[in-house]
Amino acid sequence: MNSASAVNSLIRKTLVLVFVFLNALGIRVHAEAEKFSASVSSNAVSVGEQIQVTFTLNGNGSNFRPPSFADFNVLAGPSQSSQVQIVNGSFSQTLSITYVLQAIKEGTFKIGSGEITAGNTKVFSNTVTIVVSKGTAKGSGGSTQGKQSGTQDAALAGGKNVFLKASVDKSNPYLGEGIVVTYRLYTKVNLVTYSIDKIPAMSGFWSQEIALPQQLEFHSENVDGVAYKVADVKKLVVFPQRSGNLQLDPMEGDVTARIQVKRQSNNSNDPFGQFFNDPFFNNPFFNNSLQDVKVPLKSDPIRIAVKELPAGAPATFNGAVGRLNYEVSLDKSETKAHEPVSLKIKVSGKGNIKLIDAPKIQFPPDFESYDPKEASNITATSAGVSGSKTFEYLIIPRNPGEFKIPVSSFSFFDLEKKQYKEVNVSELILKVTKGDENASTNTVSGVNKSDLQILGKDIRFIKTYNPVFIQQSSPLFGSTLFYTAAAAPLVLFGFVLFLRRRNHAMQGNQSLLKSQRANRVALKRLSLAKKLLATNEKEKFLDEMFKALWGFVSDRLQIPVSGLSKESASEALSERKVPLELIQQFNETIDSCEFARFAGSTGDSNEVIYQKGIDIISKLEQSVRL
Repeated sequence: MNSASAVNSLIRKTLVLVFVFLNALGIRVHAEAEKFSASVSSNAVSVGEQIQVTFTLNGNGSNFRPPSFADFNVLAGPSQSSQVQIVNGSFSQTLSITYVLQAIKEGTFKIGSGEITAGNTKVFSNTVTIVVSKGTAKGSGGSTQGKQSGTQDAALAGGKNVFLKASVDKSNPYLGEGIVVTYRLYTKVNLVTYSIDKIPAMSGFWSQEIALPQQLEFHSENVDGVAYKVADVKKLVVFPQRSGNLQLDPMEGDVTARIQVKRQSNNSNDPFGQFFNDPFFNNPFFNNSLQDVKVPLKSDPIRIAVKELPAGAPATFNGAVGRLNYEVSLDKSETKAHEPVSLKIKVSGKGNIKLIDAPKIQFPPDFESYDPKEASNITATSAGVSGSKTFEYLIIPRNPGEFKIPVSSFSFFDLEKKQYKEVNVSELILKVTKGDENASTNTVSGVNKSDLQILGKDIRFIKTYNPVFIQQSSPLFGSTLFYTAAAAPLVLFGFVLFLRRRNHAMQGNQSLLKSQRANRVALKRLSLAKKLLATNEKEKFLDEMFKALWGFVSDRLQIPVSGLSKESASEALSERKVPLELIQQFNETIDSCEFARFAGSTGDSNEVIYQKGIDIISKLEQSVRL
């Protein structure tokens, strides 16, 4: 006899012995009609509370299909357990499938029938009704065993075991003062994943994100005597753009927690249950199982009471707040006519540097000037925002002489001394000597200008052939051509005088000048943004898109950037009779930029944001009339 035959023979003998043994004990093995039922730990709960739903089959089944839980959050499940009992000689088996749900809204909700296959038959459970209210409510329903297990799973899945909390370093700042906002994740259980589903809109604030590590870095922290593992999820500095009561909206996300779930205890009359409930088996290896539970998170909103800046601001104050320095310089004090000169203004220190606009400079009429090039080197940390912002002007003197360039003073609100401070700057003196009229104009290092005017190029070459003289058939004096030529200098002089006066008027009305140049400045910024997009410099690209969008609206509406918010911009655009759909499109484009800055790769792609920016600026250019 081979080994396989020996094994089969042994199995048959063992089955016969077991059958004889059971008959000798008088145990009746029978199958009852399968019964499939549903029960809940509570029929009445309040919003946010958790409920355990258990589907029980008094037999063995497969292919379980749960009902829809669309009106609840599923925190855990399905968790399956099986139970075998021998009571008074009767053999029975029970299969239980459990879910842990969380109530999310008020109302009366029905959980439909579950479906399972028992043998060759599909059986359906009963439906259950759950009433969800605002207040704390307790109801009856479900077994004691189900309640205990549900309470344990719910406590492990959420509540005070894992939560998201927002905090600020100050809640009563001045208008324009930086506030450090931190979103922290607290947990007492092991986490598998986390994600951010919704970032706060930051309505009424200008924000600058603080760089954090890609991976969460946890540290220990004691909260009300309880030890938690804590990690910073998001951190940023925000600057309030208007006074009054503002609100930082909640941040929403979810985590997947890995928890230990105990098996359901067996009936106390079950000898097998009593055996496996022995302390030897009551340890994680025998009695517990790991389960991944998805837990929704939402921080609480934070109210910020923003104080208005004190009265008595200098006439040159334009919203700068912090502790700042102001420097003005020329790259050279002597030059020749038609040679370019660079004038630099640098604002540095700590505060809302990114929101500071280019200062006003009244250049002499003999100078040709161009819009300033802006360069920022700004860092956001837990201590606030610091760095520098430089404005570089390209100027070209056209005539020799000694010229004075008046630069307006700079003022800011000093947060340490709680008072305004004005920095006066002496006039800049530039000596210009006679230059080469036929020489080409050089370029200044660091300034991109391809449209500089080149003088001295109108050379007329000497003719080398013999001229042919034609005698006039009629005298020039008294002809139409004569009077036209005589009047031309007067007309030309009047036209030049008109242009000169118009230029002086425009220089005096800087707001109108900026409004007319808004589209050109926005196009330059969009061009730079496109280059940054091509080189995949995401953070710089998004910053440049913000400058293009807000700068265009600021210049076009003649409102300082420091006084702009989505609300004020929408109101100003409405007053200019801009269609509501364009205003909504502008706000949606700003939101897309903010979402891309704070949520990483989620939301619109950078290419989509760029196209949205071009589209809305083009439409607003046509819609906003001066």
